[in-house]
Amino acid sequence: MVRWARGHGWTGGTDARALAADAARGDPAAQQAFTRGADALAVAIVNTATLFDLHTVVVGGGVAAAGPVLFEPLRAAVARRAGIAFLHDLTVLPTALGRDAGLYGAAALALSRT
Repeated sequence: MVRWARGHGWTGGTDARALAADAARGDPAAQQAFTRGADALAVAIVNTATLFDLHTVVVGGGVAAAGPVLFEPLRAAVARRAGIAFLHDLTVLPTALGRDAGLYGAAALALSRT
């Protein structure tokens, strides 16, 4: 998203945190980068939910810390793309584990195999 935003006029910092902060302040290129990223993520979420009959999807990692800057366009994109009736109630939430959600998951997997 940062690379795309830079190519479209964003002159802020060098990482997703700076991009999110500028998007929250109303920078058009930063907001469009998050909208574009959210749309791509929505495609993956809807496809995965369709294949595995999911009702709730939890998004983690650093970009999830952007909060409403990510989740508002993400939920809108998921709703637009959820054409199958059982997907209409699909819930997308940020992880409660913060930026380290992936590490917790990896550790849980490693420990379950011992």
